[in-house]
Amino acid sequence: DNFILTKILSDFTKIEFLEKFDVIFFDAFSPEKQPEMWSEEVSKKLYLCCDENASLVTYCAKGMVRRILQSVGFWVERLPGPKGKREILRAVK
Repeated sequence: DNFILTKILSDFTKIEFLEKFDVIFFDAFSPEKQPEMWSEEVSKKLYLCCDENASLVTYCAKGMVRRILQSVGFWVERLPGPKGKREILRAVK
């Protein structure tokens, strides 16, 4: 009753979002495997589809990803990761 979960199966680089989101779990492959998903352009698109105070979380905790997210306007912090993953990132608009 308190939330709606929306899973979008689409090419993220081509979709146009018509609504704002409160939480995004960004589970793209690593920047080495899928560099196009970690560009400043994609990060800006993520920022723009976030509502105020929205959180984006990702398993990727690389410094270059953190810096790109910060450059488009997110406040970013490293958090302890789940078992088998030392850290994750949370980015807040």
